[in-house]
Amino acid sequence: MTENKSRKQKAAITFLLAFAASGLSATMPGLSPLAQAQEGDGRPKIKIPRASGRNIFSEYCVLCHKYDGRGGPSEGGYGADLRKTTLTREQIIVTIAYGRQARGMPPFKDLLEPEKIETLADFILTDLR
Repeated sequence: MTENKSRKQKAAITFLLAFAASGLSATMPGLSPLAQAQEGDGRPKIKIPRASGRNIFSEYCVLCHKYDGRGGPSEGGYGADLRKTTLTREQIIVTIAYGRQARGMPPFKDLLEPEKIETLADFILTDLR
């Protein structure tokens, strides 16, 4: 499954690069796409979509909190039921970043950028509740 996902990602990147190159040649006639990219003027900015909350959750949280967020006994101890959390968004962000060592929740501030932690907190509050 990972190999299939990797192939899809490579195909998407190839498509985006080809699309960007075709757009560049339309805006700067007479220059090859590579030369146009080196020029820098009018170069389109390709924005890669940020990871979704489900993707981040699946990668870092499912072992303890299960796929649906219900928690329970697991490898890391006893994961909390995130569907019933009473924490605010800010409290969830702090909990993800710094953990709750006494309850077996590890800190993720060194593994995840602040933007991903915020995306994960939003996912917990909107999709798991």
